[in-house]
Amino acid sequence: MKYDNDTKALIMLSTVEGYKARRKKFDQVERPAELYDDYSIADRMIEDMDKFGVRVMTILDDDYPPQLKSIYDPPLTLYYIGDKNLLSQENLLGVVGTRRVTAYGKNIMQNFLPVFIDSGLVIVSGLARGVDSIGHRFCVDKGKATIGVVANGLDICYPPENERLQEQVSKVGVLVSEYPIKTKPLQFHFPERNRIISGLSKGIFIPEAGDKSGSLITADDAVEQGRELFVVPGSIFSTASVGCNKKIKELQATIALTPEDVLETLGYDAKKTEKEVVQLSLEEQALINLMGSEKIHLYALMEKSGLNIAALSSELSRLEIMGVIRKQQGNYYEVIPSM
Repeated sequence: MKYDNDTKALIMLSTVEGYKARRKKFDQVERPAELYDDYSIADRMIEDMDKFGVRVMTILDDDYPPQLKSIYDPPLTLYYIGDKNLLSQENLLGVVGTRRVTAYGKNIMQNFLPVFIDSGLVIVSGLARGVDSIGHRFCVDKGKATIGVVANGLDICYPPENERLQEQVSKVGVLVSEYPIKTKPLQFHFPERNRIISGLSKGIFIPEAGDKSGSLITADDAVEQGRELFVVPGSIFSTASVGCNKKIKELQATIALTPEDVLETLGYDAKKTEKEVVQLSLEEQALINLMGSEKIHLYALMEKSGLNIAALSSELSRLEIMGVIRKQQGNYYEVIPSM
Protein backbone atom coordinates (compact mmCIF):
# COMPACT_ATOMS: atom_id res chain seq x y z
CA MET A 1 0.00 0.00 0.00
CA LYS A 2 1.28 3.49 -0.86
CA TYR A 3 1.56 6.23 1.76
CA ASP A 4 2.54 9.89 1.44
CA ASN A 5 5.64 11.32 3.11
CA ASP A 6 3.71 12.68 6.10
CA THR A 7 2.42 9.19 6.84
CA LYS A 8 5.85 7.67 6.27
CA ALA A 9 7.32 10.20 8.69
CA LEU A 10 4.80 9.24 11.36
CA ILE A 11 5.54 5.56 10.77
CA MET A 12 9.21 6.28 11.42
CA LEU A 13 8.35 8.49 14.40
CA SER A 14 6.38 5.61 15.94
CA THR A 15 9.68 3.77 16.52
CA VAL A 16 10.69 6.45 19.07
CA GLU A 17 10.01 5.17 22.58
CA GLY A 18 7.54 7.09 24.73
CA TYR A 19 4.41 8.80 23.41
CA LYS A 20 5.44 12.09 25.05
CA ALA A 21 8.76 12.02 23.18
CA ARG A 22 6.94 11.27 19.92
CA ARG A 23 4.50 14.11 20.54
CA LYS A 24 7.29 16.55 21.30
CA LYS A 25 8.94 15.86 17.94
CA PHE A 26 5.58 16.05 16.17
CA ASP A 27 4.81 19.47 17.65
CA GLN A 28 8.17 20.92 16.57
CA VAL A 29 7.31 20.95 12.86
CA GLU A 30 4.48 22.24 10.71
CA ARG A 31 4.12 18.89 8.96
CA PRO A 32 5.65 15.48 9.77
CA ALA A 33 7.47 15.23 6.43
CA GLU A 34 9.88 17.87 7.71
CA LEU A 35 11.19 15.43 10.33
CA TYR A 36 13.12 13.21 7.92
CA ASP A 37 15.03 13.51 4.64
CA ASP A 38 15.22 9.80 3.86
CA TYR A 39 12.19 7.49 3.94
CA SER A 40 13.91 4.22 3.08
CA ILE A 41 13.34 2.98 6.67
CA ALA A 42 9.61 3.67 6.33
CA ASP A 43 9.52 1.88 2.98
CA ARG A 44 11.07 -1.24 4.54
CA MET A 45 8.64 -1.04 7.46
CA ILE A 46 5.70 -0.80 5.08
CA GLU A 47 6.94 -3.87 3.18
CA ASP A 48 7.08 -5.79 6.45
CA MET A 49 3.61 -4.53 7.43
CA ASP A 50 2.18 -5.78 4.14
CA LYS A 51 3.48 -9.28 4.89
CA PHE A 52 1.38 -9.38 8.06
CA GLY A 53 -1.65 -7.58 6.61
CA VAL A 54 -1.06 -4.58 8.86
CA ARG A 55 -2.36 -1.15 7.86
CA VAL A 56 -1.88 2.22 9.51
CA MET A 57 -3.91 5.37 10.03
CA THR A 58 -2.49 8.58 11.46
CA ILE A 59 -3.83 11.49 13.43
CA LEU A 60 -3.81 13.48 10.18
CA ASP A 61 -6.31 11.14 8.48
CA ASP A 62 -9.99 12.00 8.14
CA ASP A 63 -11.01 8.54 9.38
CA TYR A 64 -8.99 8.75 12.60
CA PRO A 65 -11.39 7.94 15.50
CA PRO A 66 -12.84 11.30 16.63
CA GLN A 67 -13.39 10.27 20.26
CA LEU A 68 -9.75 9.16 20.53
CA LYS A 69 -8.52 12.34 18.87
CA SER A 70 -10.26 14.37 21.58
CA ILE A 71 -8.13 13.05 24.47
CA TYR A 72 -5.14 14.97 25.80
CA ASP A 73 -2.50 12.65 24.33
CA PRO A 74 -3.89 10.73 21.34
CA PRO A 75 -1.57 8.27 19.57
CA LEU A 76 -0.07 9.68 16.38
CA THR A 77 -0.32 6.33 14.61
CA LEU A 78 -2.77 3.44 14.85
CA TYR A 79 -1.65 0.18 13.29
CA TYR A 80 -4.52 -2.21 12.71
CA ILE A 81 -5.69 -5.52 11.28
CA GLY A 82 -9.41 -5.86 10.65
CA ASP A 83 -12.32 -3.45 10.38
CA LYS A 84 -10.96 0.03 11.17
CA ASN A 85 -14.47 1.52 10.97
CA LEU A 86 -15.25 -0.04 14.35
CA LEU A 87 -12.78 2.35 15.96
CA SER A 88 -14.95 5.36 15.11
CA GLN A 89 -18.22 3.96 16.42
CA GLU A 90 -19.81 5.56 19.48
CA ASN A 91 -21.11 2.31 21.00
CA LEU A 92 -17.78 1.13 22.43
CA LEU A 93 -17.48 -0.11 26.02
CA GLY A 94 -14.09 -0.87 27.55
CA VAL A 95 -14.06 -4.01 29.71
CA VAL A 96 -10.90 -4.49 31.78
CA GLY A 97 -9.93 -6.02 35.10
CA THR A 98 -7.81 -8.48 37.01
CA ARG A 99 -5.68 -11.11 35.32
CA ARG A 100 -6.59 -13.55 38.09
CA VAL A 101 -10.35 -13.74 37.79
CA THR A 102 -12.24 -15.49 40.59
CA ALA A 103 -15.47 -17.45 40.22
CA TYR A 104 -17.25 -14.26 41.35
CA GLY A 105 -15.68 -12.25 38.52
CA LYS A 106 -16.51 -14.89 35.93
CA ASN A 107 -20.09 -15.00 37.16
CA ILE A 108 -20.35 -11.23 36.74
CA MET A 109 -19.11 -11.43 33.17
CA GLN A 110 -21.44 -14.31 32.32
CA ASN A 111 -24.37 -12.20 33.46
CA PHE A 112 -23.34 -8.75 32.23
CA LEU A 113 -21.63 -9.29 28.88
CA PRO A 114 -24.58 -10.90 27.04
CA VAL A 115 -26.79 -7.96 28.00
CA PHE A 116 -24.19 -5.42 26.90
CA ILE A 117 -23.69 -7.08 23.53
CA ASP A 118 -27.38 -7.71 22.87
CA SER A 119 -28.02 -4.04 23.63
CA GLY A 120 -25.64 -2.92 20.90
CA LEU A 121 -22.35 -2.30 22.69
CA VAL A 122 -19.01 -3.38 21.22
CA ILE A 123 -16.44 -4.60 23.75
CA VAL A 124 -12.97 -3.00 23.80
CA SER A 125 -10.20 -4.63 25.82
CA GLY A 126 -6.47 -5.34 25.91
CA LEU A 127 -6.13 -9.08 25.15
CA ALA A 128 -4.41 -9.62 28.50
CA ARG A 129 -4.95 -12.67 30.68
CA GLY A 130 -8.07 -12.78 32.83
CA VAL A 131 -10.93 -10.32 32.32
CA ASP A 132 -9.62 -9.09 28.95
CA SER A 133 -9.38 -12.57 27.45
CA ILE A 134 -12.77 -13.61 28.81
CA GLY A 135 -14.40 -10.53 27.29
CA HIS A 136 -12.85 -11.04 23.86
CA ARG A 137 -13.47 -14.79 23.88
CA PHE A 138 -17.14 -14.28 24.71
CA CYS A 139 -17.53 -11.96 21.70
CA VAL A 140 -15.64 -14.30 19.38
CA ASP A 141 -17.74 -17.30 20.46
CA LYS A 142 -20.90 -15.30 19.71
CA GLY A 143 -19.55 -14.03 16.39
CA LYS A 144 -19.73 -10.45 17.68
CA ALA A 145 -17.29 -7.67 16.86
CA THR A 146 -14.69 -6.76 19.47
CA ILE A 147 -11.67 -4.44 19.56
CA GLY A 148 -8.32 -5.62 20.93
CA VAL A 149 -5.78 -2.93 21.83
CA VAL A 150 -2.33 -4.40 22.40
CA ALA A 151 0.95 -3.12 23.83
CA ASN A 152 3.25 -4.47 21.12
CA GLY A 153 3.59 -4.79 17.37
CA LEU A 154 0.79 -6.65 15.62
CA ASP A 155 3.18 -9.36 14.42
CA ILE A 156 3.68 -10.40 18.06
CA CYS A 157 1.21 -12.04 20.42
CA TYR A 158 1.33 -11.40 24.15
CA PRO A 159 0.53 -13.39 26.17
CA PRO A 160 1.58 -16.17 23.75
CA GLU A 161 -1.31 -18.47 24.71
CA ASN A 162 -3.70 -15.92 23.18
CA GLU A 163 -2.33 -16.35 19.66
CA ARG A 164 -5.50 -17.98 18.33
CA LEU A 165 -7.73 -15.52 20.20
CA GLN A 166 -5.78 -12.56 18.81
CA GLU A 167 -6.25 -13.87 15.28
CA GLN A 168 -9.98 -14.39 15.89
CA VAL A 169 -10.37 -10.84 17.23
CA SER A 170 -8.78 -9.45 14.05
CA LYS A 171 -11.30 -11.40 11.96
CA VAL A 172 -14.55 -10.58 13.80
CA GLY A 173 -13.46 -7.07 14.76
CA VAL A 174 -10.18 -5.20 14.76
CA LEU A 175 -6.78 -5.52 16.38
CA VAL A 176 -5.00 -2.22 17.01
CA SER A 177 -1.73 -0.85 18.41
CA GLU A 178 0.17 2.44 18.36
CA TYR A 179 3.41 0.47 18.06
CA PRO A 180 4.96 -0.65 14.76
CA ILE A 181 5.55 -4.32 14.02
CA LYS A 182 8.55 -5.95 15.72
CA THR A 183 7.90 -3.88 18.87
CA LYS A 184 8.11 -6.06 21.96
CA PRO A 185 5.58 -5.76 24.83
CA LEU A 186 7.76 -3.74 27.18
CA GLN A 187 6.43 -3.03 30.67
CA PHE A 188 5.80 0.69 30.18
CA HIS A 189 3.87 0.04 26.97
CA PHE A 190 0.90 -1.29 28.95
CA PRO A 191 -0.03 1.93 30.78
CA GLU A 192 0.46 3.78 27.46
CA ARG A 193 -1.89 1.27 25.81
CA ASN A 194 -4.52 1.73 28.52
CA ARG A 195 -5.22 5.36 27.59
CA ILE A 196 -6.23 4.14 24.12
CA ILE A 197 -8.73 1.62 25.50
CA SER A 198 -10.45 4.32 27.54
CA GLY A 199 -10.00 6.93 24.81
CA LEU A 200 -11.86 4.82 22.26
CA SER A 201 -14.63 3.91 24.67
CA LYS A 202 -17.77 5.62 25.84
CA GLY A 203 -17.26 4.10 29.26
CA ILE A 204 -15.11 1.60 31.15
CA PHE A 205 -16.56 -1.40 33.00
CA ILE A 206 -14.48 -3.21 35.64
CA PRO A 207 -16.03 -6.40 37.04
CA GLU A 208 -13.13 -7.26 39.32
CA ALA A 209 -9.76 -5.63 40.05
CA GLY A 210 -7.11 -6.00 42.72
CA ASP A 211 -5.27 -3.13 44.39
CA LYS A 212 -2.32 -3.31 41.96
CA SER A 213 -4.34 -4.14 38.87
CA GLY A 214 -3.30 -2.35 35.68
CA SER A 215 -7.00 -1.81 35.00
CA LEU A 216 -6.95 0.91 37.66
CA ILE A 217 -4.65 2.90 35.36
CA THR A 218 -7.33 2.57 32.69
CA ALA A 219 -9.89 3.68 35.28
CA ASP A 220 -7.85 6.80 36.07
CA ASP A 221 -7.43 7.50 32.36
CA ALA A 222 -11.19 7.19 31.90
CA VAL A 223 -11.90 9.71 34.67
CA GLU A 224 -9.30 12.11 33.27
CA GLN A 225 -10.74 11.78 29.76
CA GLY A 226 -14.30 12.39 30.94
CA ARG A 227 -15.47 8.84 30.28
CA GLU A 228 -17.98 6.99 32.45
CA LEU A 229 -16.44 4.53 34.91
CA PHE A 230 -18.42 1.55 36.19
CA VAL A 231 -17.24 -0.92 38.83
CA VAL A 232 -18.86 -3.89 40.51
CA PRO A 233 -18.40 -3.96 44.30
CA GLY A 234 -16.95 -7.09 45.87
CA SER A 235 -16.36 -8.60 49.26
CA ILE A 236 -14.19 -6.53 51.59
CA PHE A 237 -12.31 -9.77 52.29
CA SER A 238 -11.50 -10.45 48.62
CA THR A 239 -8.14 -9.18 47.35
CA ALA A 240 -9.55 -9.44 43.81
CA SER A 241 -12.09 -6.69 44.57
CA VAL A 242 -9.88 -4.23 46.46
CA GLY A 243 -9.42 -2.04 43.39
CA CYS A 244 -13.14 -1.82 42.61
CA ASN A 245 -14.05 -1.09 46.21
CA LYS A 246 -11.33 1.57 46.34
CA LYS A 247 -12.81 3.41 43.36
CA ILE A 248 -16.23 3.33 45.01
CA LYS A 249 -14.77 4.72 48.25
CA GLU A 250 -13.04 7.50 46.30
CA LEU A 251 -16.41 8.36 44.66
CA GLN A 252 -14.81 8.06 41.21
CA ALA A 253 -17.08 5.39 39.78
CA THR A 254 -20.70 4.45 39.26
CA ILE A 255 -21.62 1.29 41.14
CA ALA A 256 -22.88 -1.35 38.72
CA LEU A 257 -25.11 -3.91 40.42
CA THR A 258 -26.87 -4.88 37.19
CA PRO A 259 -26.10 -4.49 33.48
CA GLU A 260 -28.93 -1.96 33.35
CA ASP A 261 -26.96 0.35 35.67
CA VAL A 262 -24.36 0.64 32.92
CA LEU A 263 -26.72 0.74 29.97
CA GLU A 264 -29.04 3.39 31.39
CA THR A 265 -26.15 5.71 32.18
CA LEU A 266 -24.82 5.32 28.64
CA GLY A 267 -28.27 5.86 27.14
CA TYR A 268 -29.01 2.31 26.03
CA ASP A 269 -32.03 0.09 26.64
CA ALA A 270 -31.39 -3.42 27.87
CA LYS A 271 -32.83 -5.94 25.43
CA LYS A 272 -34.40 -8.92 27.09
CA THR A 273 -33.32 -12.10 25.37
CA GLU A 274 -34.01 -15.70 26.17
CA LYS A 275 -31.07 -17.64 27.54
CA GLU A 276 -29.38 -19.44 24.69
CA VAL A 277 -28.97 -23.19 24.67
CA VAL A 278 -25.26 -23.96 24.94
CA GLN A 279 -23.96 -25.73 21.84
CA LEU A 280 -20.93 -27.89 22.59
CA SER A 281 -18.42 -29.19 20.09
CA LEU A 282 -17.69 -32.92 19.98
CA GLU A 283 -14.42 -32.30 21.83
CA GLU A 284 -16.13 -30.24 24.53
CA GLN A 285 -18.86 -32.81 24.99
CA ALA A 286 -16.25 -35.58 25.25
CA LEU A 287 -14.48 -33.61 27.99
CA ILE A 288 -17.77 -33.14 29.87
CA ASN A 289 -18.41 -36.87 29.63
CA LEU A 290 -14.98 -37.60 31.09
CA MET A 291 -15.67 -35.30 34.03
CA GLY A 292 -18.80 -37.17 35.01
CA SER A 293 -21.02 -36.04 37.88
CA GLU A 294 -18.33 -35.73 40.56
CA LYS A 295 -15.57 -33.21 41.15
CA ILE A 296 -12.36 -34.11 39.35
CA HIS A 297 -8.85 -32.75 39.78
CA LEU A 298 -7.12 -30.97 36.91
CA TYR A 299 -4.31 -33.54 36.71
CA ALA A 300 -6.71 -36.48 36.83
CA LEU A 301 -8.65 -34.96 33.95
CA MET A 302 -5.43 -34.32 32.06
CA GLU A 303 -4.56 -38.02 32.39
CA LYS A 304 -8.04 -39.13 31.32
CA SER A 305 -8.25 -36.80 28.34
CA GLY A 306 -4.67 -37.15 27.09
CA LEU A 307 -4.49 -33.36 26.64
CA ASN A 308 -1.46 -31.36 27.74
CA ILE A 309 -1.86 -28.76 30.48
CA ALA A 310 -2.06 -25.79 28.10
CA ALA A 311 -4.71 -27.33 25.84
CA LEU A 312 -6.77 -28.63 28.76
CA SER A 313 -6.65 -25.29 30.63
CA SER A 314 -7.83 -23.52 27.49
CA GLU A 315 -10.78 -25.92 27.06
CA LEU A 316 -11.73 -25.64 30.73
CA SER A 317 -11.61 -21.85 30.65
CA ARG A 318 -13.86 -21.86 27.60
CA LEU A 319 -16.39 -24.15 29.31
CA GLU A 320 -16.29 -21.96 32.43
CA ILE A 321 -17.08 -18.86 30.39
CA MET A 322 -19.97 -20.72 28.76
CA GLY A 323 -21.32 -21.54 32.22
CA VAL A 324 -21.07 -25.30 31.70
CA ILE A 325 -18.55 -26.08 34.44
CA ARG A 326 -17.16 -24.35 37.51
CA LYS A 327 -13.80 -24.40 39.20
CA GLN A 328 -13.55 -25.37 42.84
CA GLN A 329 -10.77 -24.78 45.35
CA GLY A 330 -7.65 -26.87 44.86
CA ASN A 331 -7.85 -27.10 41.04
CA TYR A 332 -10.96 -29.26 41.09
CA TYR A 333 -13.65 -28.88 38.44
CA GLU A 334 -17.25 -30.00 38.22
CA VAL A 335 -20.07 -29.88 35.73
CA ILE A 336 -22.82 -27.48 36.77
CA PRO A 337 -25.79 -29.77 37.55
CA SER A 338 -28.34 -27.77 35.57
CA MET A 339 -26.34 -28.46 32.43
